[in-house]
Amino acid sequence: MREVVSLAWPITVSMLSFTAMGVADTLFVSRLGTEPLAAVGMAVSTTFLILAFGMGLMGGVKVAVAQSTGADKHGVAKVLGWQGLWIAACVGGLLALLAPMGPTIFNLMGGEGDVKRMANLYFVIRVLGAPLTFGVLALKGWFDGTGDTKTPMKANLLANGLNIVLDPLFIFGWGPIPALGVGGAAAATVIAITVALIFVATRARRHLGGGVSRRPDRELLAEIWRLGSPMGVRQLLGVGAWVVLISVLARVGAIDLAAHVMVIRIVSVSFLPGYAISEAASVLVGQSVGAGNASGARQAMRHSMVLGTAIMAFFGVIFVVAPEPIIALFGAEADVAELGVTLMMIAAGFQIFDAVAMVGQGALNGAGDTRFTMVTSVLAAWFIQLPVTYVLAVPLGYGAVGAWFGLMVEIAALAAISLWRLNGDVWLERAAPVAADEELEAIVAHSSGEVPALADGANEAPAA
Repeated sequence: MREVVSLAWPITVSMLSFTAMGVADTLFVSRLGTEPLAAVGMAVSTTFLILAFGMGLMGGVKVAVAQSTGADKHGVAKVLGWQGLWIAACVGGLLALLAPMGPTIFNLMGGEGDVKRMANLYFVIRVLGAPLTFGVLALKGWFDGTGDTKTPMKANLLANGLNIVLDPLFIFGWGPIPALGVGGAAAATVIAITVALIFVATRARRHLGGGVSRRPDRELLAEIWRLGSPMGVRQLLGVGAWVVLISVLARVGAIDLAAHVMVIRIVSVSFLPGYAISEAASVLVGQSVGAGNASGARQAMRHSMVLGTAIMAFFGVIFVVAPEPIIALFGAEADVAELGVTLMMIAAGFQIFDAVAMVGQGALNGAGDTRFTMVTSVLAAWFIQLPVTYVLAVPLGYGAVGAWFGLMVEIAALAAISLWRLNGDVWLERAAPVAADEELEAIVAHSSGEVPALADGANEAPAA
């Protein structure tokens, strides 16, 4: 439990700072009215759809580095860091070329004219910053995999704090800075991401510099792809399902969409710490698999599950006890606020399910069982959540309330499936850690001129 907490608390702080940034974005944009708030909801979901595969793919860096670190093969781990940066640059550059597709995407999603126009402005700015986003994620994955979660935390605190400061300047304007509205929120985020990249790259330089090979390596790139591509597909189709949900709510009306966006920001206070614990579970399980310690992997999973469910259950109680004061912070219109209170009650009902699902899938990913998490997540999102959401929200007329009941059913199903998988042995038997491949160590030694044995500790990455 001590190890879980040690890894999880910096990720939790980092995620909470991200949440604070998101809440600040929503608070500032909500002052512009219901339509800008709805536009941000459409734009953020669409942006994550475009970036989703690459974001999931970067998870392969974390798992590969964690497994190599667990096997004490720090030379492999270092070269994997550079391979992650190569993937980040290539994938980010390709996705930045999709910025002109914004109008077409938002026409397909529906919504009112002004909402689509503002959403497109946000989308273009964020997608052009894709290479920067993936660069941060690649280096974050490397640090996390070695067991250093504090450095990414510091980068996020710096960036998210800067974003909160820049938000009102760019959204409302100040002095020579014009009021950019929704576009200002996107510009503030991209500037903050740039600062985060500079910070984390500076910190990584002392570990990944020197005689470490920086050239692309086919074997190591393939290993990251093997581990990360299922996570990328899972994230892409998961966000795709989320965008379809947003599209359904956009057609129901701006009130339902605005309430949904507002409550998602609130509830993220609970599920982002849960996500952080799942990331810690992924790292610890990955390092245990790399060391050939199956019992250690199970122990890490179980302690992470206990911690995650306790924290998210606590937040569920808060959502039930004090929804109105929390909603009031957003200054939303009366009908939006009333619907938001109802959605918070539903969110309180699935907190424990969400903790079990997130931590369970994080542990499975750390073991390398990424294809299973991909298949189950996609099936749950597209064949459970969306059908239930559509039926309840549109034909039966429950709108956002029906959509959130669909989310509850999906999350409960994922929790049950994850527990079933973790109770067996297959998730550990199928793990194929990069650290177990002696040929990769030889490749690294040849390409960098290093001796594979690191007995002197000179090439060690931060201790796990």
